Amino acid sequence: MRKLVIMLFCFGSITGMTINPGFCQSIEDILKSSSIEDSETEDSQSKDQQEPSEEEGKDQQPDQPAHVSPENQFAIQFGTFKSQGAADEQVIELKTKGYDPYIFQGVNAQGQTIHAVRIGEFSSYQNAAEKLDELKDSVDTPGLIARYDSLEIAESKERAEEAAQMAQKSETQKILEAERKKGRTDGSAGGEEGLLERIDRLESELNQLKEAEKVRDDLQMTEEEAKEEQEDILEAAGREYTLTGEGNIRFSYGFGYTYSEYNAIKESVRVEDVANHTIRNSFNVSYGLKDNFTLGTGIPFVYRYHRVGTVDSEEVTDLGDLSINWRYQPVKSSRDLPTIIVNGGFNVPVGRSPYEIDPGVELSTSSGMYSSNLGVSVSQVTDPVVVFSSLSATYRFPVEDINQKRNEGILDEVDPGMGFGIGAGMGYALSYKLNLNMSINYSYSFETEYKYKNAAVAESGTSASASMSLGVGYRLSRTQNLNFSFGIPITNTGSFSFSLSTPIEFEL
Repeated sequence: MRKLVIMLFCFGSITGMTINPGFCQSIEDILKSSSIEDSETEDSQSKDQQEPSEEEGKDQQPDQPAHVSPENQFAIQFGTFKSQGAADEQVIELKTKGYDPYIFQGVNAQGQTIHAVRIGEFSSYQNAAEKLDELKDSVDTPGLIARYDSLEIAESKERAEEAAQMAQKSETQKILEAERKKGRTDGSAGGEEGLLERIDRLESELNQLKEAEKVRDDLQMTEEEAKEEQEDILEAAGREYTLTGEGNIRFSYGFGYTYSEYNAIKESVRVEDVANHTIRNSFNVSYGLKDNFTLGTGIPFVYRYHRVGTVDSEEVTDLGDLSINWRYQPVKSSRDLPTIIVNGGFNVPVGRSPYEIDPGVELSTSSGMYSSNLGVSVSQVTDPVVVFSSLSATYRFPVEDINQKRNEGILDEVDPGMGFGIGAGMGYALSYKLNLNMSINYSYSFETEYKYKNAAVAESGTSASASMSLGVGYRLSRTQNLNFSFGIPITNTGSFSFSLSTPIEFEL
């Protein structure tokens, strides 16, 4: 009998452990309302203690007021964050959708302050579960049911009782089995001491497992952090794979350098080496009209240097082509459905046109023709890799009334052919701040017609090119990245390029 009492006492001490509650910190208006409700609750509770209710002893209804039983209250939680700023962003997102969120603060086992974004106060688990089902269609972030006054994730009453019973039964069987093996079931003092030692050791092991689980939870990447990491990888690979959030403005500066060379025959007997150096400084801005629709524009500032042999050289500095673009995500992505973005744009020649200069003496900085493009990009997360691909088509409008004197004659009209492009690649996150990406791109252009006033029509052949790009992305801060890429041609041309970009995003 004495042994049974000791066993029950020890198991009660193990299963009776509780977690110290945290404290709530919400937005200013939530705090004010919370303080008023708390004061009213305390007054009502003290009044109830002084004046017993006539209804005392009756069964309590399940839908009791939120502050009657604090130990049984629940809340719906949409993410936990280590920084106040990240929690505020989640609060703002929920407020824009018409909800009234607040921030609950608690301290984890490592003494770190955790910010949990929550909605509502519920007197029963069932009420919270029903409300969570209603929110699933309108809130993108998955929600959990948590204890109102702690960081503990709640379970339904039936599941919690069943788990506790199974755990107690399993541990009891283990201890009794160990006792039978060691022959200490006769109730002797030695058997009791051995049982107490093993129970103490078991309690210590359980505490270590709980601490290890808390550490894993703290180190585990949240859904928001995983989404930001995916966007960083795709941003380093190209703008067409990402969108700007609703109401946000994203500025981006890009620096690019391209080098190409070829051999030119001079005077029928002399071959000269020709080298072209092009430096582009581009400034882009995009605005999130909706979460799934982004408008943007950008213009480059171009410097070109052209060298023939070791004597002749030319250089020019001017604007390039102004671009106006848009990106649209028609279907909401999920774990099983890839992110699909339709994009398009229109380019306007602003800088020096190749059809308005003196050929052989001056250099151009723009294409000299209007063009439009339409494409689609697809990306999918396959842990720990992000794969992406794109397909695009470009239509270039004819250029008329040129009246440019060339060796072949007076050029009057240029009718360019359409162009198509396809690309695919993958990115890998080495850490939360550093990622690598690799892609292969292929482009094909149809022939272009050149019409002269005093000469026959000339036609260029079709052209195709392919290149491979290697890129690195580094997160400087939550809203700023540094992306670097290096491109080398797969086709047989003596050229290469590299680019550097730093997108910065602001919230309005």
